[in-house]
Amino acid sequence: MPTTDWIDRLRGTVTVKRRALAQRREVVGHSQETVARLVGVEPTTVGRWERGETSPQPWCRPKLAEALGVSLEELDTMLAEGQPVDDERPGSAQPQDAGEAPVDPEHDPVLAPPWNHRGTVEVAVVLRGGDHPVKRRGFAFLSGMALTAPAHQWLVHEPGPLVSGLSGRRVSATLVSRLRAMIPELRAMDDVAGGGTVLLLAEQEFGVIAELLDQASYDEPTGRALHVALAELGQLTGWAAYDSGQPGLAQRYYIAALRAAHSADDRPLGAHILGSMAYLAAREGHPREAVTLVETAVAGVRGRETAGLLTALYSRQAYALATLGDSTGCAAAISQTRTHVERLNPDYEPPYLYWVGPAEVTAGAGRCLLRLQKAHHAVTMLNDGIALFDESFIRDRRNFSIRLAEAFAHPGPQRDLDAAARQGIAALELSQNLNSTRGIGRLRDLYRKMKPHAKVPAVGDFLDRTRELVAV
Repeated sequence: MPTTDWIDRLRGTVTVKRRALAQRREVVGHSQETVARLVGVEPTTVGRWERGETSPQPWCRPKLAEALGVSLEELDTMLAEGQPVDDERPGSAQPQDAGEAPVDPEHDPVLAPPWNHRGTVEVAVVLRGGDHPVKRRGFAFLSGMALTAPAHQWLVHEPGPLVSGLSGRRVSATLVSRLRAMIPELRAMDDVAGGGTVLLLAEQEFGVIAELLDQASYDEPTGRALHVALAELGQLTGWAAYDSGQPGLAQRYYIAALRAAHSADDRPLGAHILGSMAYLAAREGHPREAVTLVETAVAGVRGRETAGLLTALYSRQAYALATLGDSTGCAAAISQTRTHVERLNPDYEPPYLYWVGPAEVTAGAGRCLLRLQKAHHAVTMLNDGIALFDESFIRDRRNFSIRLAEAFAHPGPQRDLDAAARQGIAALELSQNLNSTRGIGRLRDLYRKMKPHAKVPAVGDFLDRTRELVAV
């Protein structure tokens, strides 16, 4: 399907705001953060529901109805208000491209192409811009079968040949090596400066490799190396897009990366990308799909896995299960991460798993416990995990410091508002040089949670110092 046809589809629908849903939340006196806590999702997910960008998954609708004090039937009526509608209806005052397009897998330029070398190149060219640049924020967030289908395709399709028959300039192995050498530098920059700083640079590098795959000539080993480079850059670009507040775009880069890893027959890299997709899905309110993605990754990499990869995958699974409220399943997944991280030898791990280690496992377990409303247990794990991080992991230290502040502020025997304020200030200081929309959102959530305790001197200091940054 030509890109122009997909763009026409993008412009043909708008998304209306679910006013009744937002009004009902206000009537019962809940903030978006309170509803998110009661349902077991992120506050940003509740905002997306109210804006009509996504719909609650079936598993959480009973909890949402209970939080709003309505029946499931009444909730369905409220949700129906936000269904995409035809922009050409009489009396429409909305501009043609005011909202996101509904997901149409048969015409989505990243989902529709075949799972082979040419399909991978076609998707990469679309994301690069091609002859018809895509609307960067126009990608709807995938859920359900649209989200898990690429994982199934990755699992069942056999990679094909990679030799290019084009007559363009020949790509040398030296050029590919130099292009791949830039990727670790971009990862390091992302850790200290945030996705907002790295996104444009990563997209540019992704575009360079996409152009080579599309227009140059290369032999099988060089083609394989180019696809691996595209996969690693796609994963990094997807992560940067997510950190910049563009989850739909992040998904498309992840899927492009998954296609490239598949074309290169690099199963471990593909499984790692599925883990990234799972974490994003869980964060955006789709934990069941996240569990499916991890299970597919584990099945598909069997026999080629490393200790670091399994640690990362089970860490993603633990978070998804915690989001579902499955304490038993989450505990089992955390146990798996601890088992595998003890066997980890960095000398035998691929460079893209540089972040996997005891710090991530320990702090990640604390994040899961907090998600399960076990803040008194989360405090110790978060404290210990933060202490294990290398100083260069600025964003991770910031994010987990926010989680520790939330744990200290949570009702229970561990509540210590002075400690919560100290952790909040530590996170604020770590944020000064980070360009991260996601991080600002987390600080904003913490600000709102701490605001009712403004009379506590330490909390008041945190609120004063944070107010300008979060612009509440």
